[in-house]
Amino acid sequence: MDLFRTSLLVVLSCAVMSVQAAKLNAKLESFSAHKTLSKFEKNPEDLKFENLDVYKLTLQHGGCGGNNNWNDCVNDRQRIELKSNNEAIKSFNKPYKKRYYRFNLYLPSEREFPDLKPMLQMIHQVKLPGKNNPIWKVDFFDGSLAIKTDAGEQCGIDAKFVPRQEWLEIEIFANYDVKTNKSEPSFYYAINGTIHCKVFLPLITKTNLGDAYKPQVHVKYGIYNTFVSQWLLLQAENREWIKKNNITFTPYQQDSKGQSNGAVSSQLGNPFDYDWPVKVPTQTIYYTEWEVADSRDKLSKSRFELREMSK
Repeated sequence: MDLFRTSLLVVLSCAVMSVQAAKLNAKLESFSAHKTLSKFEKNPEDLKFENLDVYKLTLQHGGCGGNNNWNDCVNDRQRIELKSNNEAIKSFNKPYKKRYYRFNLYLPSEREFPDLKPMLQMIHQVKLPGKNNPIWKVDFFDGSLAIKTDAGEQCGIDAKFVPRQEWLEIEIFANYDVKTNKSEPSFYYAINGTIHCKVFLPLITKTNLGDAYKPQVHVKYGIYNTFVSQWLLLQAENREWIKKNNITFTPYQQDSKGQSNGAVSSQLGNPFDYDWPVKVPTQTIYYTEWEVADSRDKLSKSRFELREMSK
């Protein structure tokens, strides 16, 4: 009987392990890991989360880099991001091409993570390799969150639901199937158990698959600044400096690569080539490690009950 009981416990343990969510395998993207102007810390001393690894990401003015395919420094951008492995859509568990993500996000005080509008501060996104526009993305803007999909749907989450200086449990559902039931959401975004955003148009289409190099998706999260020049050019001291030195800029236009959308333009593409009197403030953000599963039941137990936002 004892042997049977032991064997049963082993079988049950294996069964439990088989339904658990996987940890999203994400590494610091090499060209965004600026040696002196960006910093990544795992399990920093200043902030902890029970039983989960914590990642602290810090970005300073000029924290940009590039590789053979892309260079943030000449595309009006800077970033420090963690990037997951590519996951081939065709290899998703059939018939499910759905993903549930859960992680915890900590937005520090305004001093540590300032609101730098109109510059976009993207904090997480999912992309197809080689495609300009993310499949879905989340920007921190004016204290709130702005969510947008490549299909053009968007949601705004008011700042009162995104408090600073506390751990927020984020849960995201995404259906990456080209053929979706439009009566059911293809995407939702929940904070502390409350669903604040739902999208019904397909996230993945034949058009955006055609824009990509491969039918794969990957997750990125951290701090990704776009249109850095917009913030720099708004600062009064910088404007006086430009006028005094009679500086002119060449307008920037991103290569569309023949894609349906995703290319952007700004007043200049190389803002870090100039010694601005007022520079972009340092930004810091914290994440716990991410969980990912093809079923919500496989995620670990949430700290909150999932519910719709009250009207």
